[in-house]
Amino acid sequence: MFKRVGWSLLILLLSVLTLGYVFRMPITLHFVAPSLQDSGVELHCLDWSLTTNLELHVQRACIGYQGQQLELADITVNTKQVIINRANLRLATPASSAGSSAATKLALTLIENRPLLTVNRLVISHPQLAKSLAISVHEPILNQFAVSGDITARASLFTDHVTGQVKLDNELVSKVKHIARLNINSQNRFSFDGVGLTLDSQIDGQYAAELESCAITFKVNGNVSSQYDLNTKRLTLDGQQLISSLAAQENCLQQIAKLTTDTKQQQFIAKQTPLHWQLQLPAQILWQDNTLQLDTVNFVAATSELKVNNLNVNINDLPNSLKAELAFSLQNDEIKKFNLAAQIAAHEAIGKYQLDLVQLPDFIVEDAKNLTSNGEFTVNDIFTAAYGRLSAQFAIGKLTINELVVNRYQGTLTAGINKQRYLTAALDSQIDTLNVSDYKLTQLTNNLNASGSLGLGELFIDITSETTLAALQSELINLNNIKVSSRAMQSRALQASHQVMIDDIEVIVTHHMSSTAHPVDVIIPEQSIARFNPILHQFAPLATLTDGTVSAQVKGDINLLAAEMTLQLNGVNGLYNDYLINGFNSQLAGRYDSGQLNVKPTKFDINELRAGAIVENITGFLQLQDSEAVLTTLNGEVMGGSFTLDKYRVTGQAQQALLTFKNIDASKVITLDEKSGVSLTGRVAGTLPVYFTDSGIEVKDGQLTNQGAAKLLITNNAAFNAVKAQQQELGPILGLLENLDIQSIKSSVNLKPDGWMTLGVNLQGYNKPQAQQVNFNYNHEENVFTLLRALRLSDEITQKVEQEYSTKGSNND
Repeated sequence: MFKRVGWSLLILLLSVLTLGYVFRMPITLHFVAPSLQDSGVELHCLDWSLTTNLELHVQRACIGYQGQQLELADITVNTKQVIINRANLRLATPASSAGSSAATKLALTLIENRPLLTVNRLVISHPQLAKSLAISVHEPILNQFAVSGDITARASLFTDHVTGQVKLDNELVSKVKHIARLNINSQNRFSFDGVGLTLDSQIDGQYAAELESCAITFKVNGNVSSQYDLNTKRLTLDGQQLISSLAAQENCLQQIAKLTTDTKQQQFIAKQTPLHWQLQLPAQILWQDNTLQLDTVNFVAATSELKVNNLNVNINDLPNSLKAELAFSLQNDEIKKFNLAAQIAAHEAIGKYQLDLVQLPDFIVEDAKNLTSNGEFTVNDIFTAAYGRLSAQFAIGKLTINELVVNRYQGTLTAGINKQRYLTAALDSQIDTLNVSDYKLTQLTNNLNASGSLGLGELFIDITSETTLAALQSELINLNNIKVSSRAMQSRALQASHQVMIDDIEVIVTHHMSSTAHPVDVIIPEQSIARFNPILHQFAPLATLTDGTVSAQVKGDINLLAAEMTLQLNGVNGLYNDYLINGFNSQLAGRYDSGQLNVKPTKFDINELRAGAIVENITGFLQLQDSEAVLTTLNGEVMGGSFTLDKYRVTGQAQQALLTFKNIDASKVITLDEKSGVSLTGRVAGTLPVYFTDSGIEVKDGQLTNQGAAKLLITNNAAFNAVKAQQQELGPILGLLENLDIQSIKSSVNLKPDGWMTLGVNLQGYNKPQAQQVNFNYNHEENVFTLLRALRLSDEITQKVEQEYSTKGSNND
């Protein structure tokens, strides 16, 4: 019976084993799959069997983990080895989950006597891989693995970490992502503890890029260490031992040359563009949450350096998140010094700069030496430069532009533009001296303000300016204490008005400048003519204007060099040495064209001219012919009679004029002093041909004759009495002249340039007391300039008037 029971149990056990083996697949999936599922592993398929050597042979196994799919085939498992002949790993980017569990430190349970693992062929694929990777894995020693194939690596397992090394080369990179002209070779040692990954890399790489026929080569060589935390997603790199360089070929300068066709400009740009740069990385580069942070990075060239400090940027929000400190410097033969420093944050760049040039580049026609500039700037939108502020200071030792030479210029510029594109700018300038052709300006200061909208539509800029000038000097004229107040509007053309004050002289200028025309209107408002004395003294130092008013207007076009002008003089009084003029009036109208000024004959009048002899009620015509002044038909009253001068050209060239006298009171000509005892009554007339030469004024063959009866009386004249006493034989004859009724006076007049006048006098008359007819010839020579000076000095009234007007002229404004 026991035998029967034993066989029954054996048959039952064999039946169970048989059924279990037959139904091994569903039974395994039923019991194994749930336990794997607790670890996040999904078992999709499993097909295994036992070999005749009692080895486990798995024909196929399908495993899934967080979207990654692993298919294993042809697996042999025994007590010494697990051999996987074929495997396919399909990687997928796992979706991020806020509720995903945090990584923990490794706590591996390493079985000391487990079979060694061998994977003969593992194919790894991923949507972002250019090609699938094929590798093999071999475990020669327990927990130490060697990877060959497309990836060459070694790894060692420990209870709390994994270490190893992996090689990265061109072949591997090309399968990950094909990058043309990339040549890289690196050895990477890694350590992973379940949370943190540490990587030490020895890199030797080169990348050649070509942008529009510009070849650029980027090389890296050296050590890089990095750490990555799975929980914080924080990547930290140390690149200070990495040597990086960037080299551009000479043909890259040809691309820069396309910016301009000027050869000198191309040469200048080429000199300022280094072709070789080195990149210096810091000890810490941080990457976390798509944010890059680094302490400093330097781009260094032979003559330039760009330093980026405290960089912080999120690549997903680049415009808004960028923060950095920039410092750029440049120094070479062309640019003595150029430094720029800026802080960038929240679309805003705030910085300062400094520029120092020995002279301007050759391609600039202007010649500026010892040029320096420094200032501060603010750009509120660095990506569009939409608005911001600039404050800059400029200094130029010497600037030459054609005939313009500026010595020691200093300027301060402040400018700003807001979000509405409204621009405001102010420029304060100081210049020691400025030379333009034959003009020299000294101590010029200018304050220029401009404002306007740069938005859509027509551009309008409002401009105001205040200018002061200590002196303007030229061969023709010198002006002092100049002030100019200007207002202008710039749109399609410039419309401006200026109020100019020159030593209290007021001038108003308005003009409209466009590409086709430049009309200008210059107005001198009516004002005291005495204000023009500083200008007059430059042409006539002995002249002084005392009373009267002046006004003028000029209308023309600067481009055409043509203008119409008028000049009004009212009641002008003045002094010239010992000469006094009262009541000059005139209104001149003329035209300037083709470099010449022409004024049609214009009448003028003068109330009185005192030049020893008093000349009154003078009238005449003033005319300008090709900038040469001409006086014509000059009439006046003198010594009780009248005179006429036919024509006089105000020029240094030789000329002749005819001076005609009529009805002159002889007593005023001859009676020099009431105490002289000599008097002559009657009227005389005459003509004097006057010659103006380089030597002076001459009168040749002038004639004087009497008009009607005249009388000569000589009483108690000391000189006359002395002659009679010395030459008694002439006494009776000379006595005839003491009381002579003159019937005829004829006199020739000749005047030399030195002032000596010779008179040939013939007197014919009748002495009633002695009933004697008289015919007297007399030659007289005297310096008329000395005589006129004596006349002026002996005229007490004239002296008093001159003194009064001299005082008034010095105080009159």
